[in-house]
Amino acid sequence: MWLKLHPDTSEGQAERVHVAGERFVIGRDEDCDLVLADDPKVSRRHAYLKARPDGRATLHDLGSSNGTWVDGRPVKSALLAGGERLLVGDTELVPERAAAPTPVVPAPEDGSLVRRGQSAVARALLQRSVRRATALGIAAVAIAAGGSLLFVSGVLERSSTEEIVRAVAPSTVLIEARRGEEQAGNGSGWVLDAREGLVVTNAHVVNSGTGFKVGVGGDLRDARIVGVAPCDDLAVLRVDDASGLQALALGSQSELELGEPVVAVGFPGSASLSSKLTSTTGVVSVVRSTYREPALDVPVYPNVVQTDAAINPGSSGGPLVNGDGELVGVNSAGRTKSAEGRIIQGQSYAVGVDRVKEVAAVLRTGRSIGWAGMSFEYPSAEGGAPAGLLVSAAVAGSAAERAGFGSKPLTVTAVEGTPVDRSLASWCDAVRGVRSGEWAKVSVTDADGRASRELRVRFE
Repeated sequence: MWLKLHPDTSEGQAERVHVAGERFVIGRDEDCDLVLADDPKVSRRHAYLKARPDGRATLHDLGSSNGTWVDGRPVKSALLAGGERLLVGDTELVPERAAAPTPVVPAPEDGSLVRRGQSAVARALLQRSVRRATALGIAAVAIAAGGSLLFVSGVLERSSTEEIVRAVAPSTVLIEARRGEEQAGNGSGWVLDAREGLVVTNAHVVNSGTGFKVGVGGDLRDARIVGVAPCDDLAVLRVDDASGLQALALGSQSELELGEPVVAVGFPGSASLSSKLTSTTGVVSVVRSTYREPALDVPVYPNVVQTDAAINPGSSGGPLVNGDGELVGVNSAGRTKSAEGRIIQGQSYAVGVDRVKEVAAVLRTGRSIGWAGMSFEYPSAEGGAPAGLLVSAAVAGSAAERAGFGSKPLTVTAVEGTPVDRSLASWCDAVRGVRSGEWAKVSVTDADGRASRELRVRFE
């Protein structure tokens, strides 16, 4: 990506500078990569660009006083393909995706480009551009006030959202959990390592299956469990055929900002190979938080990103991405009612990318966290079932299957003497001290609760 600066005179030649690296900063500070020292409306550190491998770049405003504008509208972040008109203060910049011809302004010894000495003609042109952009912004607000807010917002965001979804689509996959030849459930996932065929999804997506398939394009491929962390709701699978996979770039919660736009990507709840990706848009409501839900099948999430982007059932395990198309979370849960039973809208939760990095680093080595291969069900007390977690199946070849789980329904009531009730959270409390490769005594009863015994299980 190149940036073209408007010429100093109406007859002058435009200056161009090459944008490269993780953070190409524009501002008045001397340590910026592009220094606009003579523009008083530019903040000290106004905005930055991040170059992408495909030649595009993402633009991020750094909380500037006068805002950053793209094609007449203020933005916090935007995906630039080339040809857009950027306004930073009174300075107009045009990104160019193709290699720029000479002349290129040579950078000074400190590596920054200093833009100095704008002529009165150029300044007048830029001020006129700002006024035009401001007028467009006021018109948009006026339309919104007239009752067309959703329509206007959709128009403004549509192209960038489409670009983001298009960029992450090759890294987003369909996950099928199967029991024998029957589909037991489905969800979404994303590619962690294309070369090794590693895919990440939610643990609750794989919980219902004993075997697994991953949909890549129009192809359904065999996959197997590498590691699962049910108490973090994460799982890593390995696809036998890794051809055509494309790894998803990982972002950082330290760079995520309150109000930053995000896109949740995944497949619909009844997805098949012919289904198309779905996406919902929103903003970051909370950058980092814990999530507790009284539901039986929901663990305590230690690190989540909260967003108002809707997370639908089939998109569980899919990526929540920022404007760079980088993963900032794994779509996991949504809250629709408060503790008092009131309807809630716009509260969705994704496992934070910082936590994903920590857990996935362990799971990809073949070590699980608190998992032995059991497929849990969560019977309610009203049904008369005994207290505990019902295990109706076990992943083929897992430690749980070797210990005897899966041949008939069993209810887990304790691990090493720590009671397990009907909730996943109680299981997490019971296995907290059990490490991968260690043996543990698991107390079980028959499904009717009449016969009890202990099984020795080696955790994966």
